[in-house]
Amino acid sequence: MLNLKNKSIIQVLFIVNYVRDLAIRTKQFDIEKVLVPLITTPSFNTNLPDDFNPQAPRVIFQQNHMSIHFSQLAAQFTIDIDHTNDMSLEIIQEKIAKEINWFQNCVNKIVPHKQQRERGLVLTMSYPIDSALFSDEIIFDYIQSHFFKIHPFGKPAGAQFNVGYRTEDNFFITLTVAQYQIIAGKMPNLPVDQWIDMTTLPIKESGIELKIDVNSRPLLNTATQPLDITEVLLKKAFDFAIYKSDKFMGI
Repeated sequence: MLNLKNKSIIQVLFIVNYVRDLAIRTKQFDIEKVLVPLITTPSFNTNLPDDFNPQAPRVIFQQNHMSIHFSQLAAQFTIDIDHTNDMSLEIIQEKIAKEINWFQNCVNKIVPHKQQRERGLVLTMSYPIDSALFSDEIIFDYIQSHFFKIHPFGKPAGAQFNVGYRTEDNFFITLTVAQYQIIAGKMPNLPVDQWIDMTTLPIKESGIELKIDVNSRPLLNTATQPLDITEVLLKKAFDFAIYKSDKFMGI
């Protein structure tokens, strides 16, 4: 059912956590300056009170396939992968690694290294499926039969698998498998008092999604945290995506 030729990485999320910085909103223009090699659009300041939720974004950037958020606790970089150029996984890996390393260097100029805490990297992979041949029920049954040993109580109407590990070198790796659907076209602009039934919208693409989440939290407060920790995260995530994901998915 899963076609290796169609699999792809569709999104990357990279997060640098740091000691709470109440003044991060006042560094908006400093952040703009250091991000110039990566993103050139003006930023947006949410102007939230300093005593408001520290996880809420204070400074936001959006440009094409990239978005960046700075909160009082973390800097978050999201990359939506453009597949119109039909790039190989290896080329995508090289491009993503370059952009994430740029971002890490920019964060280093805003947040001192000693104040940075754990980092996390999430790769989202998609395995598109021909919806004309395989129904949602068949997709759920595939996830159940490959990742669960329990006997089904009926025809699967939903299925999601999630498992987390702590590796020998003190990293967390979490793997999540679920169905995904992409709606065709754009969402209509509706008045506030109206709503739309999402189940009635046409589906452009559906399939099975694999999220590979690697983070360095177990290394906090240890003397073993490598200086090139971002490179380590990239290597671990892409090694699994390129060399191990297909076997994990049952192909």
